Amino acid sequence: MTSTFHGLETSKRSLLVNTASMQTMGHNISNANTEGYTRQRVNISASRPIWQMGMTKSQAPGQLGTGVQYDSITRVRDSYLDLQYRRENQTLGSYDVLNTTMTAIQNIVNEPSDTGLSSVMDDFWNSWETLNRDPSLLSARVAVVGTAQNFTDTLKHISESLTNVTTDTNANIDKKIIEANDLINNIAQLNTIIRNNESFSDHANDYRDQRDLLIDKLSSIVDVQVVEDTEGMVSITSAGVNVVNGADTTALTAANAQTATAGQLNGYVRSLQETDTIRNQLNGMIQTLVTGQVQVTLDNGYVTPADMTALNDVTLEGGATILAGTTIPAGSRITSPMTVEVDGFNGLHELGYTLSDPATAGIPFFVSPGGGPFTIDNIAVNPEIANNTDKIAASSKYETVGGVNKTIRGNSDVAIALVGLRDAVFQFPANLTSLSQGTTDDFFRALTADLGLRAQNIERNFENETNLTTALQMQRQSVSGVSMDEELSDMIRFQQAYNASARVMTSVDEMLDKVINSMGIVGR
Repeated sequence: MTSTFHGLETSKRSLLVNTASMQTMGHNISNANTEGYTRQRVNISASRPIWQMGMTKSQAPGQLGTGVQYDSITRVRDSYLDLQYRRENQTLGSYDVLNTTMTAIQNIVNEPSDTGLSSVMDDFWNSWETLNRDPSLLSARVAVVGTAQNFTDTLKHISESLTNVTTDTNANIDKKIIEANDLINNIAQLNTIIRNNESFSDHANDYRDQRDLLIDKLSSIVDVQVVEDTEGMVSITSAGVNVVNGADTTALTAANAQTATAGQLNGYVRSLQETDTIRNQLNGMIQTLVTGQVQVTLDNGYVTPADMTALNDVTLEGGATILAGTTIPAGSRITSPMTVEVDGFNGLHELGYTLSDPATAGIPFFVSPGGGPFTIDNIAVNPEIANNTDKIAASSKYETVGGVNKTIRGNSDVAIALVGLRDAVFQFPANLTSLSQGTTDDFFRALTADLGLRAQNIERNFENETNLTTALQMQRQSVSGVSMDEELSDMIRFQQAYNASARVMTSVDEMLDKVINSMGIVGR
């Protein structure tokens, strides 16, 4: 025979299960705005039925239900979405940093604009054209020195700004390494907590949420490959290093940023490469302009300041002919055009004569104060020229008066040749830009165009990754996020189920009251 109190037990189980559901629902609502929280659900099932008991084993078909039980409380989460989100999030982290750096570099180069390097270069060339009209005019010589100094100052400002970007980037790498290692240690600690909790067959839902959130944040900094073992502990490999192995950790170092395949660390490393690229391109342009090999032709009357070698046959004053490739003695006056190969702007300037008496051969117009090759941070106007504009070598001729060689003040052959370098074709170092041969203006345009295209591609990838990551996050929220509408409708469901179970218990109580207090009282 079935127990008299069977109905009470059945109702009690229902009350307990609905109470647990209500408590879980309250936990969900409480954490609706908690970062990384995953909504939880009570998994319930019918409790094991029993035979319909009688005086002997019942022969009636069917079993008697014993109510409801909850099996577990689990998170509503899609691990595949986690995998996708972290994969895109680490790519987004890289492009986010890179996009910021490229914007900074574009602002430094500041092209096209009225104050950028191209404008300063135009002023420099224009000042030489002015000097060309009257090489003895003091204001024209002062303008040449002034625009040249503006040119070198602009280059140094660009160099300093690029150096600041590099310094800030390296500092950010160190900060991100510290942040990543902090996340790694916390993940390992949560690994231990989760293993301890789940070793008793519990579900460490909230701890898993915390760990997943930390892994999400780590994926923004560096690439992550996550593997979970049977004990619920995760192993994480980042930048080629097994940073988390259960409860053990291996700290990342700044050197590991070089092997990061994604994340902000990867973005910072690529930013350093971009900064080096633009610096190398500008260095290549300056080095080529100042010392790059270029051919120039000097007109009749030119007097060689040193032994020279022409690329063509040259006739000297007096009728002698010097064959191409043969040395022309210093002090020779040519009577036919002479084509020579010079070392860029400096080399050509050294072929001219200063304004001072006696006529003196030109000195290098630009110098590298620190020694070594010319770079954007190691170029300056020769101090001798800056302090004495007469040392600008604009003339190619001098005349001998009273035994003294005097520069012909109205001659500007070298100044004309120097202005011609603006349109001269140089050979630029390979692999710096898509242009290996052209004028300096062509090279600078190729440089800025190349920078613009790279920045545009990076910005487009950044926007695409932002949209993709946002979409994946929304998908995760649609699965794991707390919906207040859904939770409140569940609350009504659980509340009514609880009320109905209480009513059943009350009915059973009334039945028992009838049996206990109202039966068997005949004759009382």
